[in-house]
Parts: sequence; structure tokens; C-alpha cells
Amino acid sequence: MAWVKLFKKPGGLDKSYQPGSMISLALTKGLLNEPGQNSCFLNSAVQVLWQLDIFRRSLRQLSGHFCLGEACIFCALKSIFCQFQQSGERALPSDTLRHALAETFKDEQRFQLGLMDDAAECFENILERIHLHLVSDSSTEMCTSKSCITHQKFAMTLYEQFVCRSCGASSDHLPFTELVHYVSSTALCQQVERILEKTDRLRSDMFGELLQAANTIGDLRNCPSNCGQSIKIRRVLMNCPEIVTIGFVWDAEQSDLTEDVIRSLGPNLNLSGVRSNLSAPL
Repeated sequence: MAWVKLFKKPGGLDKSYQPGSMISLALTKGLLNEPGQNSCFLNSAVQVLWQLDIFRRSLRQLSGHFCLGEACIFCALKSIFCQFQQSGERALPSDTLRHALAETFKDEQRFQLGLMDDAAECFENILERIHLHLVSDSSTEMCTSKSCITHQKFAMTLYEQFVCRSCGASSDHLPFTELVHYVSSTALCQQVERILEKTDRLRSDMFGELLQAANTIGDLRNCPSNCGQSIKIRRVLMNCPEIVTIGFVWDAEQSDLTEDVIRSLGPNLNLSGVRSNLSAPL
């Protein structure tokens, strides 16, 4: 997987997001990945978090947390960030965080030492563990704690519902939270091809619409009252997060769609195009 991070411009859901890489003023250092360590997935996630000024500054201001010793991802990440700021070395080890991840997820056999894993899932799991270090008695769903930088900065709070336009039947609201919005790279490129069949070029503000269309391909459900209609699911965004993270899911380890995905990225992201607000179906 890969991801794009975007920052909110002032305003509500109708405002655009700009690529986060244009905003960060952080000095950049490398992270070591010695032969056999296979830590590239972790190093990638750490670099993304480091380049997020909003997150980095908020993490720096926090000290109190529920520490888990050698398995404390919060402490390990803060240690790496401190080294990024103070060390004169051009490349730094991420061993402390790698060991903390391995210890934390040893029962699930994820992120174990010496083994490759998924960068986007590592990124998301680090955010979830930071939440638990800060708000240990709270579920990762619907967290409203002001001290939780995971949900205050990244969380998209949504609900989904089925509404039949034929008979008017509707399902109950199903609330949930997303820290990363995943989209199939293949489906995204298919939508780009569909648009380019009708026009010569993509509009600069079309990225959100492309994401929405890619996410709804084949996503049809039966009417709640079984009237025979197939309906699209409606997902409604209830908040406006400071950081929106888009994760691209690749259908194969070696994909020839990388350049196509990059070309589909617009300079702005209209959040209302990615997730519906109020009553528009997604």
C-alpha cells in the first residue's frame, strides 16, 4: 500500500485540502535499514508521521501517557523524533520502535523482527497504539478525548446507511471511524480512463470525485424492505479532520499502475467529494 497525506485549508467541508508535503518545514534525515532488518515499511511510516507538522508538534507537547516499557510505541516514536531534531547523523536507527512494534503485536504475529510487512497498515496501527497509550480505557472507535492526537488530527467520523429511492425504506445508521481511507489503485485508474474517454484532461479538482467513484464500484446492497431494488450505500462524513490520509491498495506486489496513480493525484482534494456530507450518497 501507499498513501497520500493532505492538510485542511481553513473552512468547512466545502473547502479543499492541499498536499501535506508542501507544508512541512521539518529537517529530513534517513532511517537505517540494514541487510536482514526489512524495516523499510516501518521507516516509511515514521517518515510520513515526521513530515506531518501538525502531528509532530502535538506529539512533542505530550508527556503523560500509559507506558508499556519496551513495548511502548509512544516512547519509541518520541525517541526517534527527538533524534531527528538533535542528532548530527544523516541516518538513524529505528530499532527501538521496531522492537516495540514486534513486542506489541507478537500474539498477532504482525510486524515481527526481520520480516517484511505493510507500510500503510503499520502507519495506521502506530496511530491506534498512540491512542491507547493516551486514552487507555477508550475504544479506537468514536474517541472524543481532546488529548488523543490520533483522533483529533486524523479521524474521519462517519455513518453509513441504505436508503431506497423506490420504496423509501432505510437502514439504521452504522457509525464508524476511519484513520486511513483506502482505495483500490486499479479501480481509481479505471475511473481515470472512463473520464478521459469523454474529455482530453482531468480537472485539477477531480481527485475527490475519482476516489468516490472508485470506492463505489459494485458496492450495491439489497433494499432493507426487500422491495427488489439494489441501492448504493450512503456514507456520511460528520466531521472535518485536520489531516486526511489516503491509502492506495495495490492488486499485486509488482504493479504497472504506479505512474497512472501519480498522474491521477490532483493539487487539491475536495473532502465532500470523497465522503458525502448530509444526504448525498457516496
